[in-house]
Amino acid sequence: MSIPVLDAPLCYAGVELQTSTGMVRLHAESSAVMLSGQQVAVLAVLITARGTPLSREAIWAAMPRGYRPPTTAQIGVVIANIRKKIGAARILTGADGWWMRDPIAPEPVDGTDVLSFGGLRLDVEHRYVLDGPARPIRLGPQGFAVLRILVEARGVPRSRRWIWSSLPPHDRPATIAAVGVVIHDLRERLGRNRIITGGGGWRLAGPAIPRPRTAEWA
Repeated sequence: MSIPVLDAPLCYAGVELQTSTGMVRLHAESSAVMLSGQQVAVLAVLITARGTPLSREAIWAAMPRGYRPPTTAQIGVVIANIRKKIGAARILTGADGWWMRDPIAPEPVDGTDVLSFGGLRLDVEHRYVLDGPARPIRLGPQGFAVLRILVEARGVPRSRRWIWSSLPPHDRPATIAAVGVVIHDLRERLGRNRIITGGGGWRLAGPAIPRPRTAEWA
């Protein structure tokens, strides 16, 4: 795994990281902080992993050579300093290492990796959508990845640039404009009223979280 080089910021778990400047925008808090180059490199690795636990060795190996600390043991120190700036709840620790999680994201339901919002439930493991009592709707990897971003946004509008930069590289359309095509296909499968346009992007119909004044960052 390596850190992707993008003009767009890296986005995941309510965090937007601009790797070129070191600025991190925290959307839930409507605030921004600055990171050092080494902290940026570590956070970029964790964002790119999108919730997958990474050991200190894996994080160290994925960092650009010029930003690696002298030893892998110092990765923990760097992460501790990042937590002080963006909040400890955003970077979790377990036996397998560290990973990112949105503090306001829904918890898994009934022991299954399921995300839900606005009457939709996403089975992350099997990549299908449950819409009330209807039969499960199976989506392709790209459509499922975009829908997951909208579910995790919990009613907050997301722009096409936000969605594109938040997608895993293997599920990302060739251009930012192509995100609109994926949204169109999702509307055809789920119903046009499920995905609402406005506020600078798209959102799922449902009880929206109040949009921060800084949402133009998205």
